Amino acid sequence: MIGIVVITHGNFSLELLETVKLIMGEQKNVSSVTFSPRESIETLREKALIEINKFKDTGCLVLTDVIGGSATNICVDFIKMDQVRVVTGVNLPMVMEALQHREKLAVVDLSRKAREGASKGIIDLSEFFLERSKKKKL
Repeated sequence: MIGIVVITHGNFSLELLETVKLIMGEQKNVSSVTFSPRESIETLREKALIEINKFKDTGCLVLTDVIGGSATNICVDFIKMDQVRVVTGVNLPMVMEALQHREKLAVVDLSRKAREGASKGIIDLSEFFLERSKKKKL
């Protein structure tokens, strides 16, 4: 099973995984790495590496909050590791999609699936219902 590590500014990663637990139940081989303004970049890197190394044999999908931010910047060296993929722009649908497919996909394919899940989860509700009502009329 591919491990999933969510790395974000503040406690966002922790809260994302708590929300996932609420919706999907307890999940194995998933962890969060938080980052506070009081911590150094090196401390963040060390915390992330500890979590990522837990999954070096099975593969690891790292999900970060924003490109250009500290949580993503520290991952540049990690993408050189075998079986590690890093995807930015983490949101709840992305995490859920990754969790649902990590037992049957390779890490490269899981990365793609997670990105698709993130995109599909972004919906303008007015447009959604407008399209739905048009389809019902057909």
